[in-house]
Amino acid sequence: MVKNLTKARILEHLECKLSLFLVPKLFYFTSKDFLERPKSLVRKAALFFEGEHVVVRSSASDEDGILSTLAGEYESVLDVPSLDSNAVSNAINSVIQSYDRKGVHESDNEILLQKMVLDVSMSGVIFTHDLNTGAPYYVINYDDQSGSTDTVTSGNGEYANRTLYIHRKSISRLRSERFQVLMKAVQELEAVMGSEFLDIEFALTKDLTPCLLQVRAITTSPNWSQSVAKQVDDMLQEARIIVRGHLIKRYPGVYGETTVLGQMPDWNPVEMIGRAPRALAMSLYQSLITDKAWKDARSIMGYAIPTELPLMLSIAGQPFIDTRLSFHSYLPREIHPNTAEKLVTHWVEQLKSMPELHDKIEFKVAITAYSFDIDEKIEVLIGDVLSNLEKQKFRQAHVRQFEKLLTTNNKGSINRAIEKIEILRDKQKEKLTLHTMFDDCLQYGTIPFAILARHGFIAQGLLLSLEKLGILSGEEVRQIQQGTRTIASDLVDDMNSLKKGDLSYVEFMQEYGHLRPGTYDIRSLRYDQMKGFSNNVNVPRPESQMDTFDFSLQQRRKINSMLSQEGFKGKALDADSLLNYIRNAIVGREYGKFVFTRSVSDMLELMAKFAKDNGLSRDEISHVPFSEILKIEKNSTNKNTEKHLRSISMENAKSHETSVAIRLPQLLIEQSGVYIIPFQVSHPNFITHKKVSAPLIVLRAETNKTSLNGKIVVIEGADPGFDWIFSQDIVGLITKYGGANSHMAIRCAEFGIPAAIGCGDQHFDRILKSSQVHIDCSVGLISTLN
Repeated sequence: MVKNLTKARILEHLECKLSLFLVPKLFYFTSKDFLERPKSLVRKAALFFEGEHVVVRSSASDEDGILSTLAGEYESVLDVPSLDSNAVSNAINSVIQSYDRKGVHESDNEILLQKMVLDVSMSGVIFTHDLNTGAPYYVINYDDQSGSTDTVTSGNGEYANRTLYIHRKSISRLRSERFQVLMKAVQELEAVMGSEFLDIEFALTKDLTPCLLQVRAITTSPNWSQSVAKQVDDMLQEARIIVRGHLIKRYPGVYGETTVLGQMPDWNPVEMIGRAPRALAMSLYQSLITDKAWKDARSIMGYAIPTELPLMLSIAGQPFIDTRLSFHSYLPREIHPNTAEKLVTHWVEQLKSMPELHDKIEFKVAITAYSFDIDEKIEVLIGDVLSNLEKQKFRQAHVRQFEKLLTTNNKGSINRAIEKIEILRDKQKEKLTLHTMFDDCLQYGTIPFAILARHGFIAQGLLLSLEKLGILSGEEVRQIQQGTRTIASDLVDDMNSLKKGDLSYVEFMQEYGHLRPGTYDIRSLRYDQMKGFSNNVNVPRPESQMDTFDFSLQQRRKINSMLSQEGFKGKALDADSLLNYIRNAIVGREYGKFVFTRSVSDMLELMAKFAKDNGLSRDEISHVPFSEILKIEKNSTNKNTEKHLRSISMENAKSHETSVAIRLPQLLIEQSGVYIIPFQVSHPNFITHKKVSAPLIVLRAETNKTSLNGKIVVIEGADPGFDWIFSQDIVGLITKYGGANSHMAIRCAEFGIPAAIGCGDQHFDRILKSSQVHIDCSVGLISTLN
């Protein structure tokens, strides 16, 4: 590694040693030189650059050290005409003044003038290892839209949010010519510099010439684990085998030629348990939901059911949904196998071609239930994949399924699911073993909740179709959502009563004490474990005065006419009963989740006690799979329990550390995606049509109660344990993960809070660097204000 050289001198050193990177012409001098003879240096620069436009940059003595860097601390001025002596002088003075502002007055600080790179097709920054963990990735943060060279480094450009991760040993897998050219230049630079730990600023011209604008050492390397590269390589090799098997293999009893593996489709696990969950959270989520409950619920509701395969896979310790199974299970059971095969194959291919829809597959990719615009959906989402007769039968199957689900005594109805939920609520009052609690939660909790959640999607689809057909306005849809009182409304009112003293702390905690941010995380404290909970509860927002929405006479007639045309007759399904169904679906979904998560929370507490009794902490037991804890509870073991569990915990903790370091895309479409990871720019799901500008506050599961009034709340993945935020006067919400019908989307619609749900990695990381944000839901925009 070239040491003890400034930015300018490093570039000068490399100028004649690189054959693949072009180092733009450069001219530099010290601050002292400029202060002593400014006119002379400006004239020399004009002659040197022969009228070309230049970038005037800092090259301070303390800027690019081996152990620390001041990247971005000092001024850079772009596109300065070298023949304009005033412009050049002003730009140089701006850089010198930025030194002064930072208290850097050394006379040997340099000013660097570089030829401005024109015809830029792509620019950005490359880290030759992951900055946080040292994992063996080339990390390219780039802008290929604006034509500017500083959007990534400044963080101000709306296009500076594309990221590509390339495993260091997998450059040969690249298909893009521009990235092939760029990475060959990077590898040559590493060789010349004698270092694999570089921070590189680059531009790529339209004729694919890579230009080196700056290079410095990565300064975080002392914090990295020395063995991380080997561990990542080993885990990725296992992941590649798993991915390859699922993507190319057909399974008996499952429709579809191939599949796509995603972190957000269907039960969106990354929102609930995170990108790299610990062993207990992952296994508990699998056991309670994605192994079997999801399938049992859809079977009860009359959907087609694939063979006994789990919906969620663990790939390099990260959760992925097999979308082929999802698409299969969204089909009415009576669909002919040939039709089903065509549909699942088509929808998988559609998701491959439009990966940005990965968190919206129920609304934008597949048809999963009846809605009033089903004919339009069939043409858009199915097209000519089916014959007219097949389309007609497909449509009729959805109509019949919907009619059955509205029958009160149908096993898949809302009423029957609520009955099961109430049984669970009664059972929660008993003192039970972990095994019994799990069985009860599965039978009376997650399966009926999964039914209620599906009804919630159906209700949302019906509302959106009424809006699309012009029968309801967008504002009327929001009135229905906001006028539907869910458990969240009760929580807010009861927090208000708690603050006023109208409700005792004990009474409040009896109802809500089980809630925890991070439903499946044993390390996350419950409300009833948070010290000073009531002291930190602010007076909530005023109760909504919005009247309950009712259809107008004209709307009622139109809806009744459509229902009659579908063959629905009588009071069983008219406009008013349809509106009641929609409200009951919204309420039931949230109530079911509220009740079954009490069982999850209680099970976690029982496991925490079990851990403590055996000498383990919550942190240690979080790395032990749920099945292992159940096994020990059911069967006595001759092994020393503490020693046995700690051994498992330590092994899984090491694996988890590697899993955190591994980067995988949100969608795995082919096995090369294990090594070449393009992070899609996610389009958030915007809730309400409002706009707001306000300071933001970032909340994590371990965050203590704090004042959120007047703030835009930023949460990675929000679940019921974060419902306390709605007791305060928050003005907006941003989440990294979450779909259009996710828990927080429902909450924000109910309370009329502008929100951007599921904004994705790039948007989220950019937002975290800001202190104030503007959300305009009406146009779908998030802007950082500083």
